[in-house]
Amino acid sequence: MGKPTFRYLELLGPNRQSRNGARVPYFFLHTEEGSSTAENLVRSGNASGAFSYHYIADDSTLVAMVDTDYGSWSVLDANNRSINFCFAGSRASQSREVWLSKFRNAIRIAAWTFAEDAKKYPYLRAVIQGRPYPKGDVACISDHNFVTRVLGIGTHTDVGPNFPWDVFEADLRAVLAPAPPAPVVNRIDECAGKNQWLGKRITVGEKVCPDRRGRFAKFENGYVYWTATTGAYAIPNRIFETWAEHGFEKGYGYPVNVATTINGGDIQAFERAVIYRQDGQVGHPVYGEIFKRYARDGYEPVLGWPTGDEHDNGTGGRIQSFEHADLIWDPSGVSKVVKK
Repeated sequence: MGKPTFRYLELLGPNRQSRNGARVPYFFLHTEEGSSTAENLVRSGNASGAFSYHYIADDSTLVAMVDTDYGSWSVLDANNRSINFCFAGSRASQSREVWLSKFRNAIRIAAWTFAEDAKKYPYLRAVIQGRPYPKGDVACISDHNFVTRVLGIGTHTDVGPNFPWDVFEADLRAVLAPAPPAPVVNRIDECAGKNQWLGKRITVGEKVCPDRRGRFAKFENGYVYWTATTGAYAIPNRIFETWAEHGFEKGYGYPVNVATTINGGDIQAFERAVIYRQDGQVGHPVYGEIFKRYARDGYEPVLGWPTGDEHDNGTGGRIQSFEHADLIWDPSGVSKVVKK
């Protein structure tokens, strides 16, 4: 069981007391002995100064009345050692059938509330004690009658003999049960599902890359490559051709972003280069210091598309030609643009 459905309100009032450093081993359930809604009962208690609980709930609403860091005015001398939860509109004399027909969701809310508080208060235990309280005075979930019979404080007898402790316990076990493991998502399949342009799948399943780091699958119009560090990205065939010519993942690594069609061509970033391929032309990788200068000067809208690969310029530097300029890098760290 996950979190039940309810409306949550915080109407924190003044009716509280210090815990004075006391441990909190008890979670007590209470009846109202009236017919209020949760919200109305909280507002009444806050205004009168006569009582308080940490929580009051009906079948659709949970209201926080006192912060659990304080004791509520619920169980006299046990206030500072307990968290107290009241079912609005309930009576200790009501039947099991009434509990299950009018308070079924409120019982779920109570179980969920305990589970949340148990994360904060280490002495709370998921030990449920209905009358006749066979375990005695131990850390537990019980009722106001426990305070009277076991702790010897006061005279209250709620939540009554017909409260469905078995249903509450089942709800609590469901809340406390470990969440089922998340389904394993095949990221290559997920990526393919988001990129319908890939077309028909060619590869049965997926293949392991030669470096053992990645996996891939071939499709009619491209490939999907995945690694645990980069994620999964689709590579269109026109970019893939250039990537393959430069050594696949051994050359410029795995894709790290989606392929983009812009300004008359396709662009895709890989771990160690960005591949540019103008429509109708051969693609070229741009990387390192020349890429930094290319980016600084405005990419292809300013300098045009690369028309060749980067290569040695004969003086110890590197050069790469673009439509409107040559970008040159010198070992001294100086880069320059030679306009065409």
